[in-house]
Amino acid sequence: MKWFVTLQTKIKGRFFKSNLKEVNLEKGKQLYLTSRFKEAILHLDNAANSEFDSTVYELRASCFQKLDYHYKAIEDFDKVIEFNPLEFSYYYSRAVSKKAVFDFTGQIEDLHNCIHYYKKNKNIEIGLLKTVETDLITAGNHIEKLKKNIGSFQNASYLEIKALLNDCLQQIKKIKPQTNKLRTAVRQIKTKVSTSN
Repeated sequence: MKWFVTLQTKIKGRFFKSNLKEVNLEKGKQLYLTSRFKEAILHLDNAANSEFDSTVYELRASCFQKLDYHYKAIEDFDKVIEFNPLEFSYYYSRAVSKKAVFDFTGQIEDLHNCIHYYKKNKNIEIGLLKTVETDLITAGNHIEKLKKNIGSFQNASYLEIKALLNDCLQQIKKIKPQTNKLRTAVRQIKTKVSTSN
């Protein structure tokens, strides 16, 4: 009979933790949407303590970014990327925080991964590509300014960083014609639909 009571207690504990996590997650989402980031983090911390949920970490990382706690945001995005390494938007979000802490090598590496997984994604976000390209050019300009000291505080050499940067920009050039074809196809479909009505 003791085993039954123990089992019942475990089931209730899991149900309670799961329920509590959902309540904290929902409250955290509501507070995030109303730009009350510090309060949202408190609820998201509680939800994260209940059990792992990538949504909790993703939302909390966004709160940290809004509050300029970029090192904490990077830690949470690390966990989200570990859980789902194929989602390109996570790499972009982490790159934003890496830029804020002047980790230009990390930013370029994340933008490179963003482009890589973006190409494999079926849901193409056309505006993101232009933003990534702008961020890469800005990072390249920063690296040029820091060229003399880059070996002393970065893991990769200047030439490796420049090669990665150039590779990213080349990949974007290859993707652009595909997105232009997609835009043209969408316009043609819309024209056909509007003329048939």
